Amino acid sequence: MISKERFEEIYRRHYSGMYRLARTMLYDADESKDVVSDVFARLLQADKLPQEDKTEGYLMSAVRNRCHDVLSHKTIRERVEKLFLQESAHSRVVTFGEDDRLERLMLFVEAKLPPLSQQIFRLRFLREMSYEEVAQATGVSKVTVYNHLSQSLQQIKEYFKETAKR
Repeated sequence: MISKERFEEIYRRHYSGMYRLARTMLYDADESKDVVSDVFARLLQADKLPQEDKTEGYLMSAVRNRCHDVLSHKTIRERVEKLFLQESAHSRVVTFGEDDRLERLMLFVEAKLPPLSQQIFRLRFLREMSYEEVAQATGVSKVTVYNHLSQSLQQIKEYFKETAKR
């Protein structure tokens, strides 16, 4: 078990470098602090410490690995919401108060999307359900929800690009 004094010394010496690395990788102050805290929490639970001359490398590797975990486990919801915001901002698909775009969007959804895609689209964007809730309501996985939404958004984008050219 690590002594309190040794832990505090390691913390003071390495925290700022670990935080900078996490911040560089995650671009989020709160997530970066969480990652560094997780690494220190695991250090407290460790049976033995790395050798003193290898402590910095160990901690930086642990931060890097934890950041990779965080990045790879971003929720499907965040990815789809980001995609939807990018698509709608880029093609200006959903802008309330502008002509009849929302009505045209819903007509397109009803006419062109398969029934499951329609259901997923409505649950997610009209009822504002989470991906987990949409998956449970439709009886499919979150990955399937993500795939249907991605495909739907791509079709919507193409449709509005085509109608804008006319």
